[in-house]
Amino acid sequence: MPGTQPPKWGVIYNADALNLNEMLHFSSLADDAGADSIWTAEGWRDAFVPLAAMAGVAKRVRVGTAIAQMARPPVLTALSALSMAEYSGGRFILGVGTAPRDWNKNWHGFDVPRPVARIREYVECIRTVWAASSTAPANYAGEYYKIHNYVPFLTPVATEAPIYLAGVNPRMIELAGACADGLILGPLNSVAYLKDTVHPSIKRGLDKGSRKTCELCLPRICAVSSDAAQARALARHAIAFYSLLPYYDIVLNPLAFAAPAQAIREAFARGDVPAMLDAVTDEMVAALAFAGTRDDIRNQAREFDGLIDTIILYSPYFGVGAEETRANHAQMLQIWGS
Repeated sequence: MPGTQPPKWGVIYNADALNLNEMLHFSSLADDAGADSIWTAEGWRDAFVPLAAMAGVAKRVRVGTAIAQMARPPVLTALSALSMAEYSGGRFILGVGTAPRDWNKNWHGFDVPRPVARIREYVECIRTVWAASSTAPANYAGEYYKIHNYVPFLTPVATEAPIYLAGVNPRMIELAGACADGLILGPLNSVAYLKDTVHPSIKRGLDKGSRKTCELCLPRICAVSSDAAQARALARHAIAFYSLLPYYDIVLNPLAFAAPAQAIREAFARGDVPAMLDAVTDEMVAALAFAGTRDDIRNQAREFDGLIDTIILYSPYFGVGAEETRANHAQMLQIWGS
């Protein structure tokens, strides 16, 4: 759980308009600027290959998946994680999550009606694989996953990595506290959500589990410009995109954002992206993002001191072009690295 110090900071890549060479460039700059971590999402690339490339040029920072989706079989995820842990010299964090239910049904051919129970088994399977040896094969029999006599043919150089869970709703957050090394929240969040939902839920998990700590990581939409209005306009792109997902209602509804969220979803259903952006209110931007000038963002970030362990900066990408993306990444590093 968070202490009294200002949070560490990192940057997430891989779902925006940067090409891979630009991702390597900015991750190296983040390393030089004093970032604690760099992360990859699974947007239109996978999480592991770009992260391996970035780990090769950013030699100091922790490197993590935020997140690798549960659509992979747990044995393959376990092996990818060990490869990353070896290559990075032990700097790797395996962040895993269920991903939205519709994505799993429509893209991967399986349904996840009980995500908490399923990903609990997923994490158990991964750790079971890591514990296997040539003389002690791995076996696991659960409701969702089964492993029979998995044997590593060679002794791996790395044998484990921290596992962080993605969570938005209380039961998943509680599970992270009980069985994971860290929690990665969703990009839509607020101070009130942290205090009212996240902290109580993660404490319940810690009280139930055998772990004493669980790093609390907060992905946060960040849009920077010398023109504050331009920055707020950029932040609207990310807020509109994530407001499409109903599980963020736990963040949006208590802040009285149910009506604009519904307008965003209706605009998306008819393919009207400008209307989606127009439906994002000034109040939503103020509550859900870092957006504005350098001084604005410094002041906004102070609200999270003592509430989280790590901020993961999230540059807006939905409907955002390459030039604006590059400029925003550069300006984020100027603020957080100074």
